[in-house]
Amino acid sequence: MRLNFLSALLLSILTSSLCDEHVTRNEKRSVVVETIHRFVPNLNISLENLAIRQTGEIIVTFDSEPTIYQIEPEVNGTGTFIYTFEGYTDLHGIVEVQPDQFYVTAGNLSLVTHIDVLGSCSVFHVNMTRFPDYVEVNKVADFPNSRILNGMALLSKEEGSVYIADSRVGIVNILNVNTGENFVAINNWLTNQPPGASEISNCVHGVHVVQLTPNSQKYLYFSNYAQGIIGRVPIHDSGLASGAAEVVAGNLTTPEDFILDTKGNIFLALFQANQFIRIDAHTHEITVLAGSPDSSEYKWAAAVEFGRRESDKDSLYATINGGYLESDNVGGALFRIRGGDIAMN
Repeated sequence: MRLNFLSALLLSILTSSLCDEHVTRNEKRSVVVETIHRFVPNLNISLENLAIRQTGEIIVTFDSEPTIYQIEPEVNGTGTFIYTFEGYTDLHGIVEVQPDQFYVTAGNLSLVTHIDVLGSCSVFHVNMTRFPDYVEVNKVADFPNSRILNGMALLSKEEGSVYIADSRVGIVNILNVNTGENFVAINNWLTNQPPGASEISNCVHGVHVVQLTPNSQKYLYFSNYAQGIIGRVPIHDSGLASGAAEVVAGNLTTPEDFILDTKGNIFLALFQANQFIRIDAHTHEITVLAGSPDSSEYKWAAAVEFGRRESDKDSLYATINGGYLESDNVGGALFRIRGGDIAMN
């Protein structure tokens, strides 16, 4: 499908980059936080997830509208409209399978009422190889039993298989992006809703496949928003569980998406705590990299991902919701967190 340039023009009006470099510092760890791009606050644009292209540009998904943008990985980086998924209200997960071949979850969730439409979720293929001149978008699969398809993770590049969390049902699916075949792969007490959860509660959220060395056990790590944990379950190469799930870190405030470095340290967005944190793989010590419970700058932290250029591979790119429809809404934004030996990649 060709880009709708009128839509691109209209949507570009909704965005703005800060005119001056915006940098804050965490002196304790010499961490520097840079504002890469902020969308206009009063338009209530909420950023959700992100993925990094092999050339370094960041693709962000919106959960306030079914739109994806590309943002240049520089302070005050330019935002460029990519595509709007008509017939849906929100986007959540995004993952790259082959170079510049991205897959995105689309659904119908109201950010006002937090009510979803049962069975309305789909996954789309976004071919970015000829962007910005041309972008090809095709539906891969519908999920008739879904509620909120959320975090995505690559399971096998060769087979084209990815994990997809359903954060309201409490399961993790496997999708073959080449055939559209999908099934429930992970369903346990740590991915499920906790006892007494409300109808609009979210549970399993972010997912990542982790194998620290070629001969070590492969795990699916996941966050559970309602239970306040990071958990993991050992998996076979097929993606099915090979053992019992366990808690890696608990007593967390609304954990959303996360990433691990090569040493197993966890970097995590805490949504209602307005924080981005690091959890040490060995000591489980938590270090706050940016934000605080009363922070407006990082209101409603959403997701993190490492850069892919040599110059930023140890830096985190991080999105915030911004406080959608709140009186103190600061607008969806993308930050870069660097320095302080925060990561080992």
